[in-house]
Amino acid sequence: MHRPLDGAWELLSGQPLPAGARDIKILSGGNFMFTAYDTKTGTPLYAAGGTYSLNGSSYIEHMDFASGKIAGLVGKDQSFTIKVDGDTFTQTGTLTNGNPLSEVWKRIAMAEEKI
Repeated sequence: MHRPLDGAWELLSGQPLPAGARDIKILSGGNFMFTAYDTKTGTPLYAAGGTYSLNGSSYIEHMDFASGKIAGLVGKDQSFTIKVDGDTFTQTGTLTNGNPLSEVWKRIAMAEEKI
């Protein structure tokens, strides 16, 4: 099954990160995980993961685990609209905690295709 989002992504914009921080998201086979970390110390700032579904431009993440500022989203479906444009995708919506989200991600690695 071809999943257009599968691969590794780096956050370009959308979440205020401290200077020197990086946010990476990995999507594979209906699972996702993301983490933000300090690139100098390697210290994680927050992390989350679970399952995702994609139907057209409708993208839903179900959080199985989360830490830091997003821990309250565990066990809940987060619904978004996405737009894929080459090696970038935009994810917009409102989290179940009421906070709006608008992120732009850039692909940094493709998922390996199984034959």
